[in-house]
Amino acid sequence: MKWICYVVQGLLTLGFLMSGLTKIFSSADQIREMFTDPLGYAPAYIYAIGVVETIAALALIAGYWSRRAAAGASLVLAVIMVGAIVSHLIANAAADAVLPAVYLVLLTLLLVRLIRYEAVVKFWPQRI
Repeated sequence: MKWICYVVQGLLTLGFLMSGLTKIFSSADQIREMFTDPLGYAPAYIYAIGVVETIAALALIAGYWSRRAAAGASLVLAVIMVGAIVSHLIANAAADAVLPAVYLVLLTLLLVRLIRYEAVVKFWPQRI
């Protein structure tokens, strides 16, 4: 189970790193075409989301050594994915909400696993 969690964490890291860097390095015209026109967000907002996704993806990488970093990054990314799902549903683009929904499910599973591990380790009785 531990290796499955590591693989899911790695896939999420790659996905969010690619998504964040794409948003950061896209031109304003591309941002307008992909996000501003269909969803109604300002390009500066999309750039900010890209920066947050990239930083959180790097925190997921750090999560291989620090479970708290991975849990915090998963929580931040889950909030972003809820916003993405709601935005796509409001814009009548339900088909575009599928990928954020899959990411949200994987982030939730990872977060539950990380929190459960921390709770078990913290309260596990010490043997002498």
